Amino acid sequence: MRVLNPQHMQADIESEHLRWLQSVTKTLNGSVDMGAPTSKNAAGVYNEFEQGNSSGVLIRIGAHGTTEQKYTWGASNVGIPVNHTLRRQPIGFKIVDKDKSVDVYRTAVPDTNIITVAPTDNTANVTLYIF
Repeated sequence: MRVLNPQHMQADIESEHLRWLQSVTKTLNGSVDMGAPTSKNAAGVYNEFEQGNSSGVLIRIGAHGTTEQKYTWGASNVGIPVNHTLRRQPIGFKIVDKDKSVDVYRTAVPDTNIITVAPTDNTANVTLYIF
């Protein structure tokens, strides 16, 4: 999709509409991000993130027994509470990175602070995007 430059319409529309159109154009041109990595673990994998300008957060959950992440799995198929910091009930989550075959599922209804998730294999490292 080709996005038109709103500056070409400056003479034809009112200034408040131009500002709105510029904002939409900026978004369509890729200015939305899920978050930015702030740290890597010893293997070179991002394990901490700052929130981007979208309505979600990236959280890394480490394999059982690791210490490089804020969150680590306990037993397989046992939920752990994750403070998502969204200040609203999340809609859901997506796995955005994993180092082996694993599924992650919710074990309780999330609230404005906590989502409880469990892995099918607690030896996997996983990054979730909670939104």
